[in-house]
Amino acid sequence: MLCWLPRSPGERERDATNGASSDRDDPKVLISTTSHLVGEFEKSHILLSLAWPGIGGQAILRWSEGPLSRTALVIAFETDPISKLPGTLIPDHSPAGDLICSYLAVLFGKRFDNHGALENQGSFYIPDLTPFTETCNQRLPQNSHEPRTNFPVPLNLAEVSRIERLLTGEAIEHQFQNPFQAASKFYLQALQAAENDPEVAYLNLITVGEILSNRYEYDEDTLLDEEIRNFLDIIRDKCPQGARIAKCISGRLRQVKRRFIETLVKLCDSSFFDRPEATAEHGLLKPDSFRDSVAAAYDLRSRYVHTGTPFGAWICPNSNPYETQYGLPVTGDKELGKILAKAPTYIGLERVTRHALLRFAQSNGAYVEPNISGSDETG
Repeated sequence: MLCWLPRSPGERERDATNGASSDRDDPKVLISTTSHLVGEFEKSHILLSLAWPGIGGQAILRWSEGPLSRTALVIAFETDPISKLPGTLIPDHSPAGDLICSYLAVLFGKRFDNHGALENQGSFYIPDLTPFTETCNQRLPQNSHEPRTNFPVPLNLAEVSRIERLLTGEAIEHQFQNPFQAASKFYLQALQAAENDPEVAYLNLITVGEILSNRYEYDEDTLLDEEIRNFLDIIRDKCPQGARIAKCISGRLRQVKRRFIETLVKLCDSSFFDRPEATAEHGLLKPDSFRDSVAAAYDLRSRYVHTGTPFGAWICPNSNPYETQYGLPVTGDKELGKILAKAPTYIGLERVTRHALLRFAQSNGAYVEPNISGSDETG
């Protein structure tokens, strides 16, 4: 949970009198997105607002959809006051930008980058503007200026109210918050790496599914296939202390892969298939083959991690705009070709992962449909 504590004007005045940080010391962090957002989100303890380009400057051109698209935002929030006495350790609040970027990425399905602190405890800083020099593929859903089709959220900062509890920790259990923070971080890293290192991006998305899968309990029948269950039955019946041995083996065999598959199938309900983003019918993930597709995604991960077999060219979002392969890839490796034919591309797996994250948040009360009047999607 992020420790943002609202203070009244009287409390601020007393803090300043006692040498603690004053109103102007509240941390401010610069972030940006390759998409385009409007509006503002403000509560008594936190503000998310646009950082405007200079009047008359060419920076305003970044607001148009294109390879150089980039919208800057500022996060300002309140923290516990500190006493500025000699020897006092001044906390660095800029990492809060990473966490908020990951939450915003999941909410909007867009890429965000943390540039670092603008102001922290009364000192001013030069942020890292390197991402502003990078280009992006504006045709990708994570960069476009259109809301995502699946789990659609208008590109308005007011919509952050949907995940307000994540920012305050209100009524959120640590058993949910800790894995969701970690999973969101890997999701954002996938969006950031997708165009230049699709294999790493794919592995990050798989990691999200692995993290989420550890939050669900499954019985032996679900996690072990029929052949293994039959072998365990033989051990129970024929071996001395067979029940104890079978229980030990069963616990070790409850595979990460099977848990991964069951969790994503569980979280991707019918609404996932009702709102696809790919337009070609042949390139869509389908309900009847979804389990096999998720299993193949994990098989790609395993082959890459254990053998180094490259697969990025086949799932790269810049070259494959569909959620699945079209036909059987000719790779020179028959087994890899079979896996690729079933596995989702980066585009497909990213949509699966975001849907799973938001369903996971929703089931734990961390994502709610807002009641916002006057929300405007246009600037």
